[in-house]
Amino acid sequence: MKKLLIGIACLTSLQAIAQNREILFKDADWKTQLATAKKDNKIIFFDAYTSWCGPCKMMAKDVFTRDSVADLFNQTFLNVKYDMEKGEGPALKDKYEVRAFPTYLFINADGEVVHKIVGSMPAKDFMAESLKALNPENTTYGLAKKFNSGDHSESTVIAYMEALEKAYETSKMGVVAKTYFDGLPQSSLSDTKNWELALKYLNNPSSKAFAYLYDHKAELEKKYEASKVNMYFERTLNMSVYAVKSAYEKNTNLKEAKEIAAAIRKIQTRTTPNAVPMLAQLDLIEFAGAKQWDKFTAKVDAVLADDNFPRKPGFIVTAANDIVTSAPAKYTHTATKWANQLEKNSPDLFTSIQIADLRKRILKKQGKTAEAETMANKAKDLRKEAMQKGQMTPPMMKD
Repeated sequence: MKKLLIGIACLTSLQAIAQNREILFKDADWKTQLATAKKDNKIIFFDAYTSWCGPCKMMAKDVFTRDSVADLFNQTFLNVKYDMEKGEGPALKDKYEVRAFPTYLFINADGEVVHKIVGSMPAKDFMAESLKALNPENTTYGLAKKFNSGDHSESTVIAYMEALEKAYETSKMGVVAKTYFDGLPQSSLSDTKNWELALKYLNNPSSKAFAYLYDHKAELEKKYEASKVNMYFERTLNMSVYAVKSAYEKNTNLKEAKEIAAAIRKIQTRTTPNAVPMLAQLDLIEFAGAKQWDKFTAKVDAVLADDNFPRKPGFIVTAANDIVTSAPAKYTHTATKWANQLEKNSPDLFTSIQIADLRKRILKKQGKTAEAETMANKAKDLRKEAMQKGQMTPPMMKD
């Protein structure tokens, strides 16, 4: 037994010795990092993280400390990391459009992103994906150059869409997919190969190919699994509404957003379970974008008065939070009125948490700090209750 314990101790010691290197990050301001990359003729490996990001910590602990990873990165790249919420982090986050954590950017000395990885992964996969940064033709940047120069071949487009998907660049992926699928013969879109590709990449309702597939939904349901077909269309349309809202809020890509909204309105003229709330949401997005808050509130009042409106509580809470976020302070009283009306209907625990979070935000915007803190504590207690009951809880809204 004693020998066994000694053997285990020795093995543990050897394992510790075997993994004793880690990625070394250079601490400097961004301008200096670019100058160093140019001097050393190296690509920058940029770790975009936050202090609260669990997968970021996991990668730092379990992947960056592997000898094979450390050797590759220390010999090949100029390694830098920035907390996206401190110092230069927020400016760099905006500059490089970092939307999820962890995000790993590979940037040349001119400050151009040549490759991008989003999310955690095993060391072997991380190294394989990172090595693509050394071969320009395999990077998102290199594939973009090929595609934008007119190479819309199947091999280039599929590689580009795959790279954009891994980089969480869903909007760009949608543009590429639209170009590719709209160029195919429509009669071939329901072929197994193209249908499987569409399921994965075609996320743009303004695409003629998407409209064609939607028109032939009944045929697709017979040929493929009906639930999978319906889930694809429902997911794509819902995510597209979210993308339209994001574009209006950021005041970017509005032309594309309006095209998508118009396509959804055309598709959803038919009676579907999602049509009513989806079209109403598009109305609110456009009213908010034009700062037509009276029209916005009138639309929500109409929804509240409609006893047949599907999934009403979630719709009202979302609209009220949009009022708190973007409308003049005087409209917070209207958001309070909506919260009061929702509470009259004995909401479920999930909705009650949403309402408490909403009231906290309203009170904070009104400058009622003490009352806001009380409501925040109520929301915490409701979340604890939901967790004890094994129920889902809504994500917390920022103040």
